[in-house]
Amino acid sequence: MTTLHFKLSVDPAPVQFLLTVRGEMAPPDVEGGRKVHNVAAGADQAVAAARSFGDLSHAVYVPVEPPKNGSAGELLIIDYWNSPQGMQSFFAAMPPPTKETNIFKEKEAVLWQGTPGLPRVSLPAPYGRNDRWVGIARGPVVSREAAEKALTEGTRKAINTARAKGLLSREWYFRVSLPGEKPSLEAIGVDVWFDADGMQEVYSDTAEMAALGGVFAGRPETSAWQKPPGTWVEW
Repeated sequence: MTTLHFKLSVDPAPVQFLLTVRGEMAPPDVEGGRKVHNVAAGADQAVAAARSFGDLSHAVYVPVEPPKNGSAGELLIIDYWNSPQGMQSFFAAMPPPTKETNIFKEKEAVLWQGTPGLPRVSLPAPYGRNDRWVGIARGPVVSREAAEKALTEGTRKAINTARAKGLLSREWYFRVSLPGEKPSLEAIGVDVWFDADGMQEVYSDTAEMAALGGVFAGRPETSAWQKPPGTWVEW
């Protein structure tokens, strides 16, 4: 992973923050991306250091739709941290990337935090359902209060059907604002699934998508992700 710089202004109350890092991979193919990722982030010392600064979980995904230009395509890293300050210190201490450790051509790294009003669902996986897919919806909302109310009500109505189709978790966050800025109105929803067909069925439901339309100020950016082939170091 490459160096990230954040100026943080966060509520110290949350115990879990979401970090998303998304970008085009620099290596020519996914296998090359896997090797670079495991050198940069997968060494035992690197994992131990990240954990010591508050990194709770690290997972990687590639788009469900393969790239059309013959490149390695995009990579999505989803991390959970319990200390934004620790995260900042960790990335500030990392050496500059080299050809062997630079996984991204370019990337966007965003830190997110939840609020008491945002819904969060986390359910155990049925035995033997070990595959994982991720669905993301992201965009600006009209107001935090309206979004919290609409998302909570929408989750309450949809959760039974979504679970039956393979939902493991559904979490919503607001983007962390820079110091002196008003609370950000950008929101992100992250779903984790154990059934790809069920995920696509739910996302193809016009009622489900219409509910999101009532949350966001415009059409949200949506994407679907899956685990890449090969062994990638995660924790």
